Amino acid sequence: MDATRSVSTALRVVGATFVVFFVVAFVASATKMTNPDLLYRMLGWGSPGDAEEQMLSIIYIVWGIFLWRAAKDPFKNALFIDFTIAANVAHFGLMAVQSFVFPDEHTHLYGDVLIGFIVLAILAVPWFAARGAQRTRV
Repeated sequence: MDATRSVSTALRVVGATFVVFFVVAFVASATKMTNPDLLYRMLGWGSPGDAEEQMLSIIYIVWGIFLWRAAKDPFKNALFIDFTIAANVAHFGLMAVQSFVFPDEHTHLYGDVLIGFIVLAILAVPWFAARGAQRTRV
């Protein structure tokens, strides 16, 4: 599989993951669902049904759709892909810090923080390899 194809596949996987995960998160938040309890403690922040949770979910749903669209020509969307990686490293890094600082939020380290970094790695690894190969050809 060539570099562009592996990045396109990664963009589609991450985009679809964002859409599926955050549609479920949005519905769970909108309905104030907290069962099963451990899953909620690993993935939900604050009180069930917080408006911020729903707003963030909508942003990530749209983000996932745009990642899917960027897969058609990754190198024409390089800035968007770089932004996606940088913004999510910042986001998941902050969540990691907050999981230590906020009382009763430690379960996020093996919940959404770990899952977030794994999903991000699915995109970052092939992207950095492909981008590096692209630069050496130019």
